[in-house]
Amino acid sequence: MSSSRKRTLEEAKAAAAETKKQKGTRRQNPPHGLYNQGATCYLNSVLQVLFMSTEIHDRLDPKSQVADEELKSIFEKLEERTCETENITQSLEINVCQQRDAAEFLELILSKVSPSASEVFQGELRHTTKCSEGHSINEETDPFWTLPLSLIDDDDDGDTTLSVESGFKSIFRTKRFGGDNMVYCNDCEQKTKATSDCKMVKSPQILTVLLKRFDFDYSIMAHFKSDRCVDVPHELQTKARRGHFEWGSLCLLLKHFPVPDCDLHRRTRRTNCTGW
Repeated sequence: MSSSRKRTLEEAKAAAAETKKQKGTRRQNPPHGLYNQGATCYLNSVLQVLFMSTEIHDRLDPKSQVADEELKSIFEKLEERTCETENITQSLEINVCQQRDAAEFLELILSKVSPSASEVFQGELRHTTKCSEGHSINEETDPFWTLPLSLIDDDDDGDTTLSVESGFKSIFRTKRFGGDNMVYCNDCEQKTKATSDCKMVKSPQILTVLLKRFDFDYSIMAHFKSDRCVDVPHELQTKARRGHFEWGSLCLLLKHFPVPDCDLHRRTRRTNCTGW
């Protein structure tokens, strides 16, 4: 091997090592926050989630959608500094003095960006209801961007730690109808006992599980906020179509730590995340 070729290989290795070092340094830099315009904590939470979901960054098309352009601008600024959100709130006509639901805003954003970007979060659920004789009463397949996870479990007193894994499985647990809740079957021509099943027939690349902190108490006819502890696993398993099991790794855990005039959301992200 000639000395010039040897030097070229050594320079290439040195350059690759320097690039790797720079990337590692970037990851170790403290995260940047978003300025709070008023009651925009929910908005900043969603923007930070999207910023850390790097799978959508290259799918944004600033030339075709205004929302793509605004997100791209915010992501670039967050790499360097704390930034403002006035442009995106104006383009989406958001009242910054009104508190809104984070999941609602996430779905608003996903409905405004390019389909190639929003499809990263989109899955499909199939709901099937059958009578006790096996006749199909109803079957429908619906797309979803988030899976709401209730913090209320009928089997406990509400004081214990809730497992996200058990709550996730409860979504797909078979529900049974009987007594006063029997369902009318056209084939049987009468009300009959029935079962209802939910299956995830299409798993999203990034599954967003929403913890429903607020619920409704019918005894006092008012909403309340649950402060129970939640156990978040590193992996979740779901049974997809044809009985195959799929594993998903925890990509991101969002924690909100408000500081004066700025919302800093501490983001814990696993490396080598492969999605679902």
